[in-house]
Amino acid sequence: MSTQRYWVLVASRDHARRGLEGGFVMANHGKRAPMARMSRGDAVIVYSPTTTFPKGEPLRAVTFVGEVTGDEPEPSTVIPGGFRRRAALREVAPVPLADIREHLPTASIRFGFFELDAAAGEAVLARAAPR
Repeated sequence: MSTQRYWVLVASRDHARRGLEGGFVMANHGKRAPMARMSRGDAVIVYSPTTTFPKGEPLRAVTFVGEVTGDEPEPSTVIPGGFRRRAALREVAPVPLADIREHLPTASIRFGFFELDAAAGEAVLARAAPR
């Protein structure tokens, strides 16, 4: 029996919108290892430090949530040599970091991809209202 896991991906809001439109997520500039750690049915939480990459306005909020739908990493059409994972995302009203700081370890944000425990993941998802 598998257990749902909760993954945080760090991406500017404009990059995350590409994933929404294309039905996928990517992390760490297309590295395969993060995508391989995910499983179908895992929750995805996208934290956007900025509105656009590389020099957008500061946002510092959760902007998208969703679920992994793909069974395996697949080659990216966005980054040559990169990988992505099929996912169903939905944009949410931005959830400011200040409102969820106790559940989202800010020291981990700089890694671009990390796992939350179930209690923290559920707490963040509970704050994410549809846009």
